[in-house]
Amino acid sequence: MDRRPAHLNRTGLALTGAVLTVVGGASLARGLGAFGDGRASAPVLTAGARRFAEDNAWFWPAVAAAAVLLALLGLAWLLAQGRTGRLRGLELEPDTGAGGTRLSAKAVSGALETEIGEYPGVQKVRARLIGSSSRPELRLDIAYGRQADPAELRRRVQEEAVPRLRAAVERDSVPTVVRLRLVSGERTPTVI
Repeated sequence: MDRRPAHLNRTGLALTGAVLTVVGGASLARGLGAFGDGRASAPVLTAGARRFAEDNAWFWPAVAAAAVLLALLGLAWLLAQGRTGRLRGLELEPDTGAGGTRLSAKAVSGALETEIGEYPGVQKVRARLIGSSSRPELRLDIAYGRQADPAELRRRVQEEAVPRLRAAVERDSVPTVVRLRLVSGERTPTVI
């Protein structure tokens, strides 16, 4: 799984947060008089900066355009956070002129979850199809108990479940990432 976008996202947020914290802290310190009483009561823009803005009619429209651009970039980033990359459906017929068959990705992943959930020792399964209809990818999260054999579980997923999925979605290959997680502290039934 490619973690680069998440890493870039965290790095960008950390840098933006650090810059805003420093600027906000410096502004607060200036307003409270940490740099002297004269600076605390002085205008934010110096006389030279105000004169420059008055002499150049393009200055405030350029500032407004930059602010709008930053707002749009922020909105685009915010909307990108809501996208999961989850696939909604798969097109099965290659010839769209003769009609098409669309298979719900949720139905496919639900059937796969049911199948793997019946394997011995499996406690919880989460399957997601991501990517595009032409190149779907599968993400499996499987929680299993101590009585399960992880090697056998992996083998069955690889040799039984994934080939059935490939046949169902009519694809030669479906790249798959399987995460196996041992559930600790499971309760054993008490026999009276």
